[in-house]
Amino acid sequence: MTNEFKRPVYIWLWSGVILITLMVVIGGITRLTDSGLSMSDWNLIMGSIPPMNEVEWDKAFERYKEFPQYQKINAGMSLDEFKTIFFWEYFHRLIGRVLGIVFIVPFIWFWVKGYFDKRLLKRLWVLLLLGASQGAMGWIMVKSGLVDVPYVSHYRLAIHFSLALILFAYCLWLALDVKYHSSLKKGEADDIPFKKWMYSIGVLLWIQIIYGAFTAGLDAGFMYNSFPKMGGEWLPPTFSMLDPFIRNLVENPGTVQWLHRLNGTILLVVVVAFWWKMFNTDRTTDLMTLGTSLLAVIVFQYLIGIFTVIYSVPISLGVLHQAIAVIFWGILLALWHKMKYRNYYPEIN
Repeated sequence: MTNEFKRPVYIWLWSGVILITLMVVIGGITRLTDSGLSMSDWNLIMGSIPPMNEVEWDKAFERYKEFPQYQKINAGMSLDEFKTIFFWEYFHRLIGRVLGIVFIVPFIWFWVKGYFDKRLLKRLWVLLLLGASQGAMGWIMVKSGLVDVPYVSHYRLAIHFSLALILFAYCLWLALDVKYHSSLKKGEADDIPFKKWMYSIGVLLWIQIIYGAFTAGLDAGFMYNSFPKMGGEWLPPTFSMLDPFIRNLVENPGTVQWLHRLNGTILLVVVVAFWWKMFNTDRTTDLMTLGTSLLAVIVFQYLIGIFTVIYSVPISLGVLHQAIAVIFWGILLALWHKMKYRNYYPEIN
């Protein structure tokens, strides 16, 4: 890829990263306001236009009344209250449509103009497939709350959130590839330093992501609003209330919140130890800057997590907590990329 082609493709990919981040933030608000089931239909084209007058609003509201969330939880809700939750779900889906357009239209234009080499083109098809899968999983998740039980499956929520972060990661990684070593062939890279530390942080982070989604899906954050103990105990009183015991690890809200806390603490300790190891081993300026940023973000995230629990998950803190998780993931990816291809970064050579 020539330098002439690099910049527009790099900017295009970064616009995707930013929109995916916005999607995750709006998705967090949608979840915390219980807005996700307010739109019971999935019309890819016609669904992009919201109700435009009172007749259309009444029709949408009557449609909502046919489903369990209204019947079992929100019976008696006013039309104005419905408009509020409808807004967040509509906005979430609208950003998804915008994201699709931002990906597909420039992709076709760049492709026709010959901006992509064969390897990059294959990887971009994977990116588009991930985006389509993410949208499809969103609707599969919503459908789980439209029959009998007025809640989305926390398993499907975890998959939906995980796909969003995988899409974010792939798009960011491609952007960095395009900027710093678009001419490299597959397999050309350096052995990254601190490999075991990086893998450990990555594994712990993904456990934390999954349990964060479980915590949100089970409304587990509303239980045991104290720290560090839960209900006056180090283990939640409901720790083993389900049978068989394995269900407690994935379906018991108290245990899920405890595991989210425990893994978060372990992740914090590992990142601190990693930073200390890096500080005493390799103080290369750019790597150390990212390592220090990783440390600062995880400390801030841990504190926000504590306040989120103590104050019973206010929307502002809950959304901030989720947004910081995305930032941490982005910094970890940037650090990993810079370590892996450090000899191709001009500022490190």
